[in-house]
Amino acid sequence: MNRSFNKSQSLRYLDCTAVEVKSKYGAEFRRFSVDRFKPGKFEEFYKLILHIHRITNMEVMIGYADIHGDLLPINNDDNFCKAVSTANPLLRVFIQRQEEVDYSDFGTNTLTRRKKAVVALRPDVIRKRPHIRIGLPQDFRPVSSIIDVDILPESHRRVRLYRHGSDKPLGFYIRDGTSVRVTPHGLEKVPGIFISRMVPGGLAESTGLLAVNDEVLEVNGIEVTGKTLDQVTDMMIANSHNLIITVKPVNQRNNIVRSSRISGSSGQSTDSGSSTGFAGLPPAGTGHSFPADELESDEESDIVIESNLKRP
Repeated sequence: MNRSFNKSQSLRYLDCTAVEVKSKYGAEFRRFSVDRFKPGKFEEFYKLILHIHRITNMEVMIGYADIHGDLLPINNDDNFCKAVSTANPLLRVFIQRQEEVDYSDFGTNTLTRRKKAVVALRPDVIRKRPHIRIGLPQDFRPVSSIIDVDILPESHRRVRLYRHGSDKPLGFYIRDGTSVRVTPHGLEKVPGIFISRMVPGGLAESTGLLAVNDEVLEVNGIEVTGKTLDQVTDMMIANSHNLIITVKPVNQRNNIVRSSRISGSSGQSTDSGSSTGFAGLPPAGTGHSFPADELESDEESDIVIESNLKRP
């Protein structure tokens, strides 16, 4: 970060990659610049703000004015990079003590409101309504969503998992088993991939959209039919930062029911240890018979979906 600033010459003429920052704390203003394409970490920016305003022993809240006139917070690397990349041409930063922060000030159209005009329209005898103080979420990000509800059978569910950061695993194990499908030739056993265990506190468990014994049908649009457990694991690891997994939930009661359409054929999915009812899949393209001992699996063959996994 560059803290030098020449008042007679704007930074945008000196360096097209530099973003001019104007920070305000109380009645004090400071000017410096950051690199638009490599702004650094939020922690570094936070320490710089405290240093140039000489408030290093104080807890503060940093906000900025975006191009739409909204006052938005800067409290993590993501919204810091967003603030710098969208600054045009000046990034205006506002600093408040933590104990003085009014979270109702943050939101849409906050800086363009004119309170004086509102007060002028009110009689003096009418009291102002107290503001409802709602705490601002810290590091608020989506973790999952259900997609393609209108094109999937009612018995299926397509879940998108948003994995932020590289340290937190997806948090579930998978195993192989057998799935019983309804075909024109009758019931047919085919190999399948199932969720065998959820990691407590992991991303998958926190979504509430996946469960043990859910059958995995697709990974990012690629069918898992005919693929081995290792191949499916590699597919999930490769797409772990934006994983879209289509499953046939073991619990069909929570599925979205659409009265305008009828779900696919009914069937049943099983594994070597137990038999559990499932709603159906379309008929498989090819039919194979597998010996029971080849389809059996135990906890030792489970594979946890993590980016830093090393299989034996």
